[in-house]
Amino acid sequence: MHICGGTLISAQWVLTAAHCIFSWIEYNVKMGDRSIHRENTSLVIPIQRVIIYPEFSSAIIVKNDIALLKLQHPVNFTTNIYPICIPPEAFIVATGTKCWVTGWGKTDPGAPSVPTDTLREVDQHIIHYEQCNTMLKKATSSSHDLVKRGMICGYKEQGKDACQGDSGGPLSCELNDKWVQVGVVSWGIGCGRQGYPGVYTDVAFYSKWVVAVVNQAPRSSPLVFLILPLCLL
Repeated sequence: MHICGGTLISAQWVLTAAHCIFSWIEYNVKMGDRSIHRENTSLVIPIQRVIIYPEFSSAIIVKNDIALLKLQHPVNFTTNIYPICIPPEAFIVATGTKCWVTGWGKTDPGAPSVPTDTLREVDQHIIHYEQCNTMLKKATSSSHDLVKRGMICGYKEQGKDACQGDSGGPLSCELNDKWVQVGVVSWGIGCGRQGYPGVYTDVAFYSKWVVAVVNQAPRSSPLVFLILPLCLL
């Protein structure tokens, strides 16, 4: 059963959204194929450990929506299985940068809750949290801040957005010939509505925590090296 997306960031770690994690579910990660059903090049690996950001909260507004999954064993990298780059804390992606969100979520907000068979992608333009907050407050007539530090937004014309089932997946930008994950699909008000940007966890904001968790974790093998610092821009 498909629940959420995630991104391989090293041989044994996957980045996802904290709101995807439920204590009663035993998770597996499937990787290596664009099809959710095909198994020609894919691997399915159980999760050994789940680490949710300590200050995650889903009360009223989802905040600090980030988690790490440790795979039961390291994977060998192939042309279909390869880690994405994680930006350093000081990294700021420029407003208006064209990036891509990918996932197996709904392509129609009104459709039943079933994943699409094939991995889809849609381009988004980056909006920083202050402007995004202003847009969403106006759209919802809210007097409260909805988008805060640690969040980043993506927006395109009506109908282009992440949707249910895409949570935890990457918002990625091609920068300096590298694919860099700048966001994790977190929340939105509907899908693809005019004037309603999609909200993502800002990966750069949490990169120190991500690197610290992966560095401090016991290695299952002396041959498993940490790839995260090699990907920092």
